[in-house]
Amino acid sequence: MDAGATPLPPEARAANLRLWDAWTRIHENSAFYDVEGFRAGGTSLLPLELEELGPLVHEGTTLLHLQCHFGLDTLSWARRGARVVGLDFSGEAVSLARRLAAETGLDGRAEFVCADVYDAGAHLGARTFDVVFVSWGAIEWLPDLDAWARVVARHLRPDGTLYVAEIHPFASSLDEVPGTHDVQVKYRLLPAPERPYVDPVEGSYAERTADTEGLVAWGWEHNFSEIIGALTDAGLRLQHLHEFPMAPAPFWDWMVRDEDRWWWLPAKGGGVRRDLPLSFSLRATRPRA
Repeated sequence: MDAGATPLPPEARAANLRLWDAWTRIHENSAFYDVEGFRAGGTSLLPLELEELGPLVHEGTTLLHLQCHFGLDTLSWARRGARVVGLDFSGEAVSLARRLAAETGLDGRAEFVCADVYDAGAHLGARTFDVVFVSWGAIEWLPDLDAWARVVARHLRPDGTLYVAEIHPFASSLDEVPGTHDVQVKYRLLPAPERPYVDPVEGSYAERTADTEGLVAWGWEHNFSEIIGALTDAGLRLQHLHEFPMAPAPFWDWMVRDEDRWWWLPAKGGGVRRDLPLSFSLRATRPRA
């Protein structure tokens, strides 16, 4: 484990590992991930990621993807010319990622490591990367963002870029109003990070009717002060913080999907709501000095 890192509680790690191993088997065949489309040459990256990070990723760029699941985004960056390393704690996910890399001819520029994010240093040594990439529902599984940020800083070369695309902290405070296609603030806006939530799992964000009986998720809510504070305390310099009214996956069945694979809250009278933040992106760099 990296020096100073706080490991996941053993019961939390065991429960989340069972969940993500099961989700990997579910997600491989889901329409949400469209693995067949990727095999045929498509990309899993969303327009936002391609617009904001794409110009920095080109032939020969080195990229570390933390908590990469089964590697579709990792391999999508490899398909754009990057030399990539994906890290995930699920053996099922890493096995599938390696298989997909071989099937698509990307194994020459893609490596996958099975490890907890806090233990990245034990597996990557002193390796540093031009880009560290973190996306969509990653940090909620981590109790200690200070330790996570130190991992990022350790493996980011001087002048390198961290790019994070994530669920907005405000979205975690929302719940649907029963009997309507509307939302209300129901949960804490300022989370208590020392207290995890432990919830039974019903399906998956990618396959809402999937059989997940008996599986439990442990998670931790984090606000912007924690996220940005952890990164700046680790020595990184914030370059941008952008907020968006759409999400990469539906929070509720009645959300509206557009042609770019974004999910929106419907507006009364038609159209979509643009007044509530559901996702964000940030970019930070590691200064030379």
